[in-house]
Amino acid sequence: MSQEEIRKLVEDNDTYLRKNYEHFHEYPELGSQEFKTCEYIAGELDRLGISYEKIPATSIIATIKGSKTGKTIALRGDIDALPVEEETGVPFSSKNEGVMHACGHDSHITFMLGTAKLLNELKEQIHGTVKIFFQEGEEIGAGAKKIVAAGGLNDVDTIIGLHNATTLDLGVFEVGYGIASSIGANIEIHLKKRDSLTSNLIITASQIINNVSALAAYGYPQNEQVVTVPTVVATHQENGKPVSVDISYNFRTLQESNVYIFNKSVREIAANIAETAGADVAADFWGPGVSVNNDKTCTDRAVKVIQRLYGSKAVKWGRPFMGGEDFALYQKFIPGTFIHVGAAVNEKYTVGHTNKTIVDEGVLKYGVEFLINYVFEYLNEAD
Repeated sequence: MSQEEIRKLVEDNDTYLRKNYEHFHEYPELGSQEFKTCEYIAGELDRLGISYEKIPATSIIATIKGSKTGKTIALRGDIDALPVEEETGVPFSSKNEGVMHACGHDSHITFMLGTAKLLNELKEQIHGTVKIFFQEGEEIGAGAKKIVAAGGLNDVDTIIGLHNATTLDLGVFEVGYGIASSIGANIEIHLKKRDSLTSNLIITASQIINNVSALAAYGYPQNEQVVTVPTVVATHQENGKPVSVDISYNFRTLQESNVYIFNKSVREIAANIAETAGADVAADFWGPGVSVNNDKTCTDRAVKVIQRLYGSKAVKWGRPFMGGEDFALYQKFIPGTFIHVGAAVNEKYTVGHTNKTIVDEGVLKYGVEFLINYVFEYLNEAD
């Protein structure tokens, strides 16, 4: 099928895409709690006659088999929302109090559902198989590992992920080779009062936080890294004095060795300060995570498709982002690439994960058109 015919087909389905996007935005659900979202997706797949498998708790793998055998490609879209109270003011704002699609996963579900609908209509022209992952719990790191554990990748040859970008102009695609996201780690410091402790544990905790912040600012001059303190929780006795304080750290870096250096350094800082204050200290560590690592062949293919559809100006070569993304787990097993597509118009840029983050609905057509063309490009190569 020609790209002109695909474009017309996508444009003819614009109302369908917008309807679904606004529904998903209006009814967001948190990670691994996307029960109604999952039910809606399954209902649409049933209506369209597309076979699928449910992966507990709330993921779905849809499968479209072409008219001839061939390679298998997977498309991944995440479906979870965030614990954010929406303030965008759009008519279809969240009806679920305290929950919002503040990272635009509503657009990702729509990309996948629209692509599934149209590929199903074109399956006589498909040489191979397309699997579409409607994946739960990306924000909590739960979904990808469930799909992998359930055997979702067993017969898959390659995978692609597409993420909206409200910091990019509509229709601009950001791509990159190799490492494309940070490596994450968490460490929790647990301070506990000794009977003889005369100082305040809050002060001890603040000294640890200040010293770790200084380490983060000056300890890794050669490498990008980010340290945040998501929570500090104190437990008090009736007299108001703290008896324990728990400090959690989230660390992100582009170099895995930094994770182990950070873990060792934070433990040493906490132990030295706690000893001086006369407090007991313990630590729990998680990490390192996995970074998105884009395969060159897959990325070259994406660039080829983007340039053919939208011209060379639509390709932006990006640097690794300092967030996490569990799409990386799939790339441990099969080659794939993770692409961002611009979703901002009139320079109304917003960062993700805020109460005003919203995508322009024009991005829906770009996402679906790109994915369909990418699928045919890959399967035609394989054929």
